[in-house]
Amino acid sequence: MKITQLKSRLKKFTNSKKAMDYQFEWPEMIGFGLLVIGLLLSLSLGSKFLTYIVSFLFGLFFGRIWYQRRKDRKIPYVIIISGFVIGYMFGSYYGNRFVTLIMFLLGGAISYYIHRKGWILPK
Repeated sequence: MKITQLKSRLKKFTNSKKAMDYQFEWPEMIGFGLLVIGLLLSLSLGSKFLTYIVSFLFGLFFGRIWYQRRKDRKIPYVIIISGFVIGYMFGSYYGNRFVTLIMFLLGGAISYYIHRKGWILPK
């Protein structure tokens, strides 16, 4: 297929009312996917300790993303991170949900602080 044919098919698809606008709805799709992943991950863990440790580690990971995107718009990343946290907290059967949230936020804050000080990435 030629590029012009692909462009015309894409234009027909995006002009239909049933099509999603991926340019604007990508945070919701990624957030929903991470909600499902967080739910399945937390359901597969079998103890409080593992629930809290994994929550802290994912907080470290999202703190790094937050630092890297500190000059960008924050709303898409808030939606994505919220999707994971909500899914993870819904599935945390063994641990306290409030403690799970605190561990996630603590991991994110520590990671952001470490990156801001330049201990991991240069300024």
